[in-house]
Amino acid sequence: MHFAEPSPRRFGAPRRGSLWATLLFVAAATAATAASRPWLRVRFDRLFGEVFGPPAWQSSAGFTCLCTSALVAVMAATETRTRASQSAVRPASLLLSVIMTCVVAAHLLRGPGMLRGVSAAWTLSAFVGAAATAALAVACGARLSEHRGRTPSGTRPTGAG
Repeated sequence: MHFAEPSPRRFGAPRRGSLWATLLFVAAATAATAASRPWLRVRFDRLFGEVFGPPAWQSSAGFTCLCTSALVAVMAATETRTRASQSAVRPASLLLSVIMTCVVAAHLLRGPGMLRGVSAAWTLSAFVGAAATAALAVACGARLSEHRGRTPSGTRPTGAG
């Protein structure tokens, strides 16, 4: 078996992480963490104090938030520097993150409803999860526009600011 010498042209300098990629991974981790916490609470001051509902991933919006943010992070982590890989991963990531953001926003707009027969309220985790899903969608959109602004050689076209 003969191994070819590594070509510096083929194996270029290590990939520099962009600000948008960092934001994507931080937002995905934050959304997944928020989805593992309860999003509902009620206060029984006289009887039990504060009671939290089940973890958010047990609801449809929380499960969507958890799985989609993890999937987008995995897709971004496996993306290579090739144009074909970026053309496949970045639009799909944006589509998934926008759908996830819409599902979580609809869930929050619908209201917390009832928990154990008492009107519930949202926890801080619900708002953190919603903000993280929106940040994930923004990061995916910025990465897609960054990708579309490059020529096949990987440089910016002339006249681009």
